Amino acid sequence: KTEENLNISIKVQHRDNLLISPEFIEIDSNTTETKVLIELQALKAGETNLYTNSSAFGSKQAFITVQIYKNQAIEILSIIIGWAYFFTWSISFYPQAYENYKRRSVVGLNFDFVVVNITGYVLYSMFNLGLYYIPAIRVQYEERYPFSIVSVLLNDIVFGIHAFAITAYTGLQCIWYDRGDQTISWFGKWFHYISAGIMAVTAVMCFVGYMLWLDFLYICSYIKLSVTFCKYGPQAIMNYRRQSTEGWSITTVLLDIAGGICSVLQMFMNAYNYEKWAWILENPTKLWLGVFSLLFDFFFVFQHYCLYNKKHKNRRQANSDAKTEMALSEKECLKISEDDKLKPENGNIIKD
Repeated sequence: KTEENLNISIKVQHRDNLLISPEFIEIDSNTTETKVLIELQALKAGETNLYTNSSAFGSKQAFITVQIYKNQAIEILSIIIGWAYFFTWSISFYPQAYENYKRRSVVGLNFDFVVVNITGYVLYSMFNLGLYYIPAIRVQYEERYPFSIVSVLLNDIVFGIHAFAITAYTGLQCIWYDRGDQTISWFGKWFHYISAGIMAVTAVMCFVGYMLWLDFLYICSYIKLSVTFCKYGPQAIMNYRRQSTEGWSITTVLLDIAGGICSVLQMFMNAYNYEKWAWILENPTKLWLGVFSLLFDFFFVFQHYCLYNKKHKNRRQANSDAKTEMALSEKECLKISEDDKLKPENGNIIKD
């Protein structure tokens, strides 16, 4: 309680987006709880903040982010597309694991792709868990970005942990099943050496107070971004050297394409519907990561269906011919064995 009534002014960050009423609120000093109805009138699509500097909220500014869209149908479609690529990407990990299980072999699956992918999802999960669950890191984020909210959602955490689990299982398959002469290359090893070194140095700087743990999580996220740029190359080169995509699940690639197209499409739909093209310009990493992944996926499709498809058919035909010849040889041996039971006696053939 205070001796004087509390006067609060509400300010709009972008007045061309939104009108509010009332702009000033007076709260009785003798009340401990007050409900206030504020009316908002949207003027045009976009994003803006409502905030106040009242001393009643301490040193922090209280704010609410308001997003205004043009068309409700586009908004609903965007939400549907968002869930579509969430589930598509989630199930895209399974065809490769099933392919390995069915063949009892991981020959054709590049080990660099596997281990780098595992590392990427470990770091992705660390970033999401840290921002979502650790209060000290959330405070650091709020102090650095006072008019922003943590964008990590529970489904981001579930996706990351699920992706790590299935990629780790695929890694175990590389130990259990026939792998031929495949090993982790110098590229895969040095990628992890350099990443571990960067993380170790950053962690030490956080311990001594030179950097914030929020920065450590950002370093983890940057390494995860580099994983996306680096992981596809070794598999594409391996397919070229083998002149085959056998052992590399094309179903995984097709699902990844579907998810990638939905992700990029949703990005442009939201930018149009909210008149926030700056979302794309301010976050080009997400866009170009999606485009980069799609380019590699389309290249894998080209390898599978165009470059090496005939070789696959020839190889399958050769295997089929070899099995047929083996079966004929077995029948021929059986015929000779039966003929051996027929013995000549006095110029006549009689059975034993």
